[in-house]
Amino acid sequence: MKQLLLFLFLPLLCYTQEQSEKERLLKSLDTAVTYQDKAQLYIDLAWEYMMAENDSAVIYNDLSFKISEKNKYTLGKAIALESKGLYHEIISGDYEKASNYYFQGIALAEENNLNYATSIYHSLGVMFHTSDNYDKAKEYYTIAYERALNESDLVLQKKCVTNLGTINSSQGNYDLAEKMLLESIKIPVREDINYSTYANLANLFKRKKEYSKALEMVEKAIIKHPDNYDSERNLIFLVEIKKALGDSTGIENALQRLLIEYPSIKSFRDKSLMARAISDSYKLKEDFKAALEYRDEYILLYEEVKSGQRDDTVFEMEAQYQNEKKQREIEKQQATKTLLLWIAGLVTILLAAVLFSYFKNKKKNGLLAKQKKMLEATIDEKNILLRETHHRVKNSFQMVSSLLFIQSETAQNKEAKLAIKEAQNRVRSMVLIHQKLYSKDQLVGIDSKEYIEDFTKDIIESHQFENTKIKYQINAEQLVLSIETITPIGLILNELITNVLKHAFKPVTAESFMQINLYTEQNKLILEVIDNGLGMPESIKDTSFGIELIDALSKKLKARLTHEKNIPKGTVAKVIMKRFEVL
Repeated sequence: MKQLLLFLFLPLLCYTQEQSEKERLLKSLDTAVTYQDKAQLYIDLAWEYMMAENDSAVIYNDLSFKISEKNKYTLGKAIALESKGLYHEIISGDYEKASNYYFQGIALAEENNLNYATSIYHSLGVMFHTSDNYDKAKEYYTIAYERALNESDLVLQKKCVTNLGTINSSQGNYDLAEKMLLESIKIPVREDINYSTYANLANLFKRKKEYSKALEMVEKAIIKHPDNYDSERNLIFLVEIKKALGDSTGIENALQRLLIEYPSIKSFRDKSLMARAISDSYKLKEDFKAALEYRDEYILLYEEVKSGQRDDTVFEMEAQYQNEKKQREIEKQQATKTLLLWIAGLVTILLAAVLFSYFKNKKKNGLLAKQKKMLEATIDEKNILLRETHHRVKNSFQMVSSLLFIQSETAQNKEAKLAIKEAQNRVRSMVLIHQKLYSKDQLVGIDSKEYIEDFTKDIIESHQFENTKIKYQINAEQLVLSIETITPIGLILNELITNVLKHAFKPVTAESFMQINLYTEQNKLILEVIDNGLGMPESIKDTSFGIELIDALSKKLKARLTHEKNIPKGTVAKVIMKRFEVL
């Protein structure tokens, strides 16, 4: 017996088969003010016609997509693509078209950082689930569940846990299945979903031959209630249990309810299961002629279901989606590297010009070193020259930063914008060093505590767009470090802080916190960036530009970077440096 799946995909959809609901939605279209409202009303109408197995659902799905496309309403386009996939999966049984629309919707949602990708991942899980491909279904349910946890979407969490429970039940993992199904009931939203969960628990206990528990659960699942949309379909589980027990008690009432519901079922899959249940009910009543009639109808419907389940085509669509996703990531990395190489070349030319000017003037000043008065004047001149050098270097870097800012304002691609922003922050770390050297009497060293405080504040303000700001604390020894030491430290610190801002908190909450420590210990200089976020993954991509940059800078400082778990949650990134210069 197949478990009951949660086909409650789309948010804001009101399930009804009454003609008055369609009329209400059509009237609402006339008074709708915004294109967002119109797009959603078209989707609601499409769902109503889907439930009536009417091809008008295709028309309304297309209208929703077109109005969303015209108004650049990306969320509306993603919802419409999922709705198109649902039509071809549930109504037409064309899994090739269904999977095509699902993967298009996921790609669109992920490119635009929309949480709605979670809903489509769940829909993909259901599609694989209904075609009995449990491993693939688990994969997509798990992706949807983890995203729903990050997004605090309790409804999708409940659906995913329930469907994962039914898969484990089908695979014989009964203890885990029972735990998941009971956990789903405890999630305090959408209590109407619990009726389907009771039905699946009944099926689970039937498989375990715990028939008294199975009957207890199925009685809850078949109660007639306005929120129990599947009360009649859940009778299928009652028939299965009665069949296993060889008990015909109460089967007449169940049979009559099934016969009334049967003509209104549109899904081939659900209709085939109900035909089998009716056949088994007649068999329990010893009406073998009627039993055989519905058994034949079940076989015909089942073959129709299987003919539409083309797993090979679905796998091809999935592989194509994954390949395109990897290609987009490669192109993003290549664009970032090209941009940074261009910046590095420009900075190198500017520094060479400044250094040439510096050494030329230094040689000239050395000729006057023999005379005491002239020596004092030379020292003053040298300080002025150094200050002027730092001023010019600072201005040069500032010009590069301004160019990057202008380019980020004109860039259309979000990933390119982010890459430019990160490059701008790296340049800013060096701007701040020369700005401080220019404005202080100490011309060859930087106060580490002051620099880290100013630089951290600058990075966080440039990254934070949410109303909730990440709290942070800085504990840094007051050391005067040489420019050769503080420059790579600033670039490394930028990468570590940026990594926390981008990945540690999704979303930022009032509890989000980051701590930065800099201290000396046993002739080593140690930099720590600690957060209480999601924690580092099991494996870190060592091919990302940020990791490559940290590795290169670490060699200059004879440093080693480690990542450790923070207790109770989060990550400790630690850079231990052996080569550094304190003035």
